[in-house]
Amino acid sequence: MNPEAYSTAQRQSIAGILLIYLSSLYKLFRMFWALGAYLLISSPSRTTLIYSGMGLLVLGILTLIYSYLYYRKFIFYIDYDRKEFVLEKGIFSTENTAIPFDKIQQVYFKRSILQRLIKVYSLVVDTAGSNQKEVEIKAISGEDANRLSEILLKAKAEKTQLLQPEGESTKPEGSGEGLWTHKVGILTLLKIGISTNYLRGLSLIFAFAMTIYNRINTYFKDRMEDVEVYVSQFSGVLQSIGFLAMLFVLLLLLSISITIIEVFIKYYGLKIQQNKDKMEVEMGLKTNTKVSLQPRRLQLMRIKTNPVQKRLNLYEAQISLSSSENELQKNKIKIPGLGKDIVKKIKYFLYPASSKSSFSITFRPNKLLLFRKISLVMLPVLVFLALWYFTDFIKLQFWAVLVLAGLYIITALSLQILAFKARKLIVTEEFLQKKTGFWNKTEETLELFKIQSVSVKQPIWYRRRNLVNVVFHTAGGDLRFYAVTKEILPYVNYVLYKAEVTSKNWM
Repeated sequence: MNPEAYSTAQRQSIAGILLIYLSSLYKLFRMFWALGAYLLISSPSRTTLIYSGMGLLVLGILTLIYSYLYYRKFIFYIDYDRKEFVLEKGIFSTENTAIPFDKIQQVYFKRSILQRLIKVYSLVVDTAGSNQKEVEIKAISGEDANRLSEILLKAKAEKTQLLQPEGESTKPEGSGEGLWTHKVGILTLLKIGISTNYLRGLSLIFAFAMTIYNRINTYFKDRMEDVEVYVSQFSGVLQSIGFLAMLFVLLLLLSISITIIEVFIKYYGLKIQQNKDKMEVEMGLKTNTKVSLQPRRLQLMRIKTNPVQKRLNLYEAQISLSSSENELQKNKIKIPGLGKDIVKKIKYFLYPASSKSSFSITFRPNKLLLFRKISLVMLPVLVFLALWYFTDFIKLQFWAVLVLAGLYIITALSLQILAFKARKLIVTEEFLQKKTGFWNKTEETLELFKIQSVSVKQPIWYRRRNLVNVVFHTAGGDLRFYAVTKEILPYVNYVLYKAEVTSKNWM
């Protein structure tokens, strides 16, 4: 490692000024777009337009000055004597962040559409597992990004090797065999969008509609009252079954479209590449992200699918990496559109030491958990019946209420029973595996030596049946299993023993 590289203060690429300027303008636009729309629609006078234009010009100049000063004050360098990567930024108050080499978890790249246009990269130094947040340099050339990343990762490896217990290998933990590349095409992304849960799309539609309504209502309160009177004249039509059916179909199609668009924005260009040392995952249209996965950082792995996706040979891998408590969501990497053979290759790389276990025992939850779930899903139908019986809010005939309540009860009971039967926890010599889900099937895998602690709780209503709730804590999230018999406790002790005696690195 060259001891002189980046040892003096470095600035971002000169294109960073443009990036900071345009990003600041975008933030201002998001804050004041509704006010601008109001000025345009309300037919302002010429004087108002002139003053507004002058104000925008002054604001643009001030933003440009701010962007230049921020660029000048943003510096980074490597302190080889203290073995730290240092970043300083701030105009009015200076923020100094120093990251020891051994605290670096990974270094990866991100590129927004704007960054791709001006040919710069965001280099992110992830310090997950500590109380520090990640450090990001948002405008750095491709050559500098690759070189700085290589230096930091090499420095971390050298520091880790010095701290490594004697006799423990520091070689890459991946298998080193079966080098391969997997790309997810447009047709696969389309299949993912069509077969994915649409509730998220519907929630986005509702959130967008409410945001627009609130913004418009703020500036056009008087006119909105006229619109509401006009709409109320068609209340009879709005209540018709035909209109509601058509509205449902339109919302469903719109939800599917939004889900497909969201999938393309997040996962366009998804590529997985494994070499001897690491597995790289690159994806994203709006923000292109490239991250390296190492078995050491893997904490929890989930494989998800549903009957439709399984028929299409589509699986989603969710990889939880070591992280601080406040950054758990950020360090969960979702990789959709995987075939069954690709899932096996990913598992083989991330769990290279896996082998056939000498024992395997399966635990299932007690039926008390099923009764509790059924009780919760029965609450909506009880509220519905109470509103129908005691108020005039729901105006339906008795037979209609009976049919709706009956259909809901039969569907809810069936789903809960099937979901309960699918829930199980498997303990082997080296792994924990939890399987859940009737429709959305999930398989979670956790290596025993990466467990940090185990919580065992027993609510009052579990005592008569000798049941407990067990939570396995890791640096990448928790694995929970409820209403299991106390027969699991010896295996909890075994799990703690495996975590205690290991000499392997889990971060």
